[in-house]
This record gives sequence, C-alpha cells and structure tokens, in this order.
Amino acid sequence: MVRKADLEVVPTPGRMTPNQDLKAAREELLRLAAGYSRIECDFGASKGKFLSESAVLNPGVFFAGIEGLSDRVKRANKKIERQGIPNAALWRGWGKESLDELIPDGFLDTLHVSFPDPWPKRRHWFRRLVNVSFLKVAVTKLKPDGVLRLQTDHLGYFASMKEELGHHEGWIEVPWEDDLVRPVTEFETIFRAKGDPIGRIAVRRSQVGVDNLLS
Repeated sequence: MVRKADLEVVPTPGRMTPNQDLKAAREELLRLAAGYSRIECDFGASKGKFLSESAVLNPGVFFAGIEGLSDRVKRANKKIERQGIPNAALWRGWGKESLDELIPDGFLDTLHVSFPDPWPKRRHWFRRLVNVSFLKVAVTKLKPDGVLRLQTDHLGYFASMKEELGHHEGWIEVPWEDDLVRPVTEFETIFRAKGDPIGRIAVRRSQVGVDNLLS
C-alpha cells in the first residue's frame, strides 16, 4: 500500500507546496554567503526585485530571499544569474518553518518582512504571519543587535504587529533609515501610487527579548 507520505511532492508553478530539501538549501546558503560579514534575508521575496536591487546597491552584503511560489524563485534566480549578481539568491520556502530550517541561528544582521498577506477578515487573523510564534523563530535567527524590519499597507495589521512586539520586552525600536541604500519594494511602489498609508517599524533584537520570547 502506498502511503501519501511516500509520494514525492513536486512544486507546481503558482501553487504553495510543502517545504522540501531545506537542509540542502541551507548548505547552499552557507556556501554562497561565505565571506560576507553582513547577511540579510527578505522573507516573502515575491519576484526578487527588492532583493536583487538591494544586492546591486550594497555589494558587500549578501541577500537571501525566501519565497513560497516556485516559479517566482526560478525566474528571480535566473535573472540574478543573468545579471551577474554574486551576492543574492532565492530559495523556495513556505511559512515560518522555512525560515527556521533554512536560516542558521544567529546568522542574520537584518530580517525583512514586507507587506505579508494582511488577512483582513477577523476569522482569518490566525493565519497572519507576524505573531508570537513567528517572532520566536525570527529572534533566534538574528545576530546580537540584529534588526527586524516590518512593513504593511494594512493599518489594522500594523497595529497587530506592534501589539505582538509589545507583548515581550527586549525588542527595541530603532530608526527606519539605516546605513544601507534601500530600494523601494515592488508592493510599496504600488501602494504609494494608490495613496495608501504604509506602516513600518524596525526593531533591534536584544538578549532580554530572546530570553522572554523563548521562555
């Protein structure tokens, strides 16, 4: 009898599929990022525009992207290779589990989460990415004094993000502007053109935050 668990799940373009081969992906990430003292991750990298432009503008930083749609990952990596960008790559991953399995602990200087699905209906709020469970993973992936950068066009979700951060001591808000040249994300361009307000916050990891989140 063939069990469902024995069947190989082949990623389908345009569809979310279970995480696979993240152990091999982590080994590839470590190989590509070797030699870079500063490493950032764009979680939910979409088509890789922000990732690739960030890499071009900041050649001394390695940018890793995680995106749930396999066709986007393939196209973005082909574009990065075609343009000869050595300090950027995307991997397919879905949910906070992909962040946990792909990124080693204490690895990131900065983690970007830009415009995740806001799930505006109350009955769907449990599906929102930024919650205590996600923050427990995120805080372990940041280096001491690493920074988490959150953006959303949904002000209700933004209030929820700040509330989740406020549940635990140790996340210290820092200025949004930092020492890198930051391109505008694809979604930010769209929302700005529509005149939509954008909520954004940058918070720095502290050991107190790690202790409280993991307790």
